[in-house]
Amino acid sequence: MLATLATTALALYLLIAEPLLGRRAHDRLLLALDAGVPDARRRFYREWIWQGWALLLVTLAVTLGLAGWTPARLGLGWPHWPTGVTGSLLGGMAVGVGLASAGGIAIGWIRSRLRNGAAPTQSLHLGSGYKLLRMLPRTHTERRSFAALSLTAGITEEVIWRGFGLGLLFALLPQAPVAVAIVLASLAFGWAHLYQGRTGILVTAALGALFAWLYWATGSLLLPMLLHVLVDLRAAFLPVPPDAPVQAGMPAS
Repeated sequence: MLATLATTALALYLLIAEPLLGRRAHDRLLLALDAGVPDARRRFYREWIWQGWALLLVTLAVTLGLAGWTPARLGLGWPHWPTGVTGSLLGGMAVGVGLASAGGIAIGWIRSRLRNGAAPTQSLHLGSGYKLLRMLPRTHTERRSFAALSLTAGITEEVIWRGFGLGLLFALLPQAPVAVAIVLASLAFGWAHLYQGRTGILVTAALGALFAWLYWATGSLLLPMLLHVLVDLRAAFLPVPPDAPVQAGMPAS
C-alpha cells in the first residue's frame, strides 16, 4: 500500500508540479537577470543541480526501496545488443547523434573563441525563444557550472523519466505496444520542460522518444545518458545575445 501511494505521488509530482515549478524557476531567473542580480545564472544552475540529485534520490528510494524494483528494471545495468534491431540502424543513430552533439560542442567552442565578445546577430533577440536563450551561459565560469548541470540532467533525468517513467507505464499497460509507452513517456518528458515553450516541449519530447527507444533497445540507460549529456552540453556553446544593461533606477536584487 505504501509503495503504491509513494509511486503514485512521485508520478503526480512529475506530471503536475515539476513543469510548473520549472517554469516558475525560469521566470525568477529572468527577473533576476533584468534586475542585474550578480551571478544569477550560476545560482540558477546550482539550484537545478541539487534539485535534480534530490529528485533522483527520492526516485531511487521509491522504486528500489519501497516498491522493490531491481536495478535492471530501472535501467541501471550494462547494455546488451538489441534483439530484433539491426546493428547498422542502432549504430548509425547513436554515432550520428553523438557526432552531431560532439561536433556542435567543438564548433560552438571555436566560435565562442573567435567571436571574442562580438555582439551576436540581432535576429537572436527576436521571437519567444529569446527568453530561453537567456538562461544559457555567457562566461567561462557560467559554462563550467552549466556543464555540471548538463551532466546532472543527463544522469538524473534518464533514471527518472526513462527508468521510472517507462517502467511504470510498462506495468500499467502490460498489453500495449512498446511504442505507446515510449510516446506517452516522451510527451510527459516534453511537458516537464514547460518553461521552454511549445517548440521546446516538442523538441524535448522528440529527444525523449529517441532516448527511450535506445533504452528499450539496449536494456540500459548508459547510452541515453551519454547522448543526453552531449546534447545538453552543446547548448553551452550556442551563440547567444548579450545581457541587456540594467535600467537606471532598477533595484539590483
